[in-house]
Amino acid sequence: MPWFALAALVIYLALASLACFSRRVGSGTPHPVAEIALLSLGLLLHGAAIFNPFVHPELLHFGASEALSLTAWLSLAIYLTGQLVWRVQAPLTMLITLAALFLLAALILPSGPALDYKVTTLARGHLLLAMLAYGMLTNAAAVALLMRLADRRLHHLRANTLLHALPPLLTLEKLLFLCLWLGFSLLTLVLASGILFSEQTWGHPLELNHKTFFSVVAWLIFGGLLAGRALRGWRGRFAANWTLAGYLLLFLGYIGTQFVLEIILHRV
Repeated sequence: MPWFALAALVIYLALASLACFSRRVGSGTPHPVAEIALLSLGLLLHGAAIFNPFVHPELLHFGASEALSLTAWLSLAIYLTGQLVWRVQAPLTMLITLAALFLLAALILPSGPALDYKVTTLARGHLLLAMLAYGMLTNAAAVALLMRLADRRLHHLRANTLLHALPPLLTLEKLLFLCLWLGFSLLTLVLASGILFSEQTWGHPLELNHKTFFSVVAWLIFGGLLAGRALRGWRGRFAANWTLAGYLLLFLGYIGTQFVLEIILHRV
């Protein structure tokens, strides 16, 4: 299975290079069908590498490595669904670069520990919702990074060709808040299901730990940003910066915490 993930990584890197080159020369995406076909093949190989553990009843191994790999897969799957089903026109370069970095890190890191609780339907649902929220908000973070680049383009007339090939800032802004709304809704379901999961597994509704703290603070940031957008018209660089801040906290909440526990402190 690691060979499938490695093949997917090669495809992602090739696709990122193709997307970057095509936008640098100002031609957009010259072969959108080829781009979708390559991305679909990469997702198929990547999915084959990560899907098997989630459908078998034995103990599930899950840690920083698995979370990074699944987040990368879901973020690209969400992108591809948006392209095929809703015809959402979104730039691929930044997102697939992030996904490739996540997958590379997942391949380097050791497998996570076996979960020390029974993997019930509720546990699987909570985990899937969490990874979907990570995937959607990874899309939001990628768009926020592109917004910062687009903002730089507006303030630096001599920016390179790749910056000039970025979509308009208003287009990126609309896409950002679409991703934020969907990601915030999923994250709300994650927190709600987490309360039920904690009650079922440990007998109390909420466990105060790093994961809970960072997740709740990130949820407050995303919710406040969406409320500020509706009530105060928050936008542009301000919205991009706070999106990245919220995503960083969310990333630290599980993947970052698991990395410290598993790799640095060697705790499971």
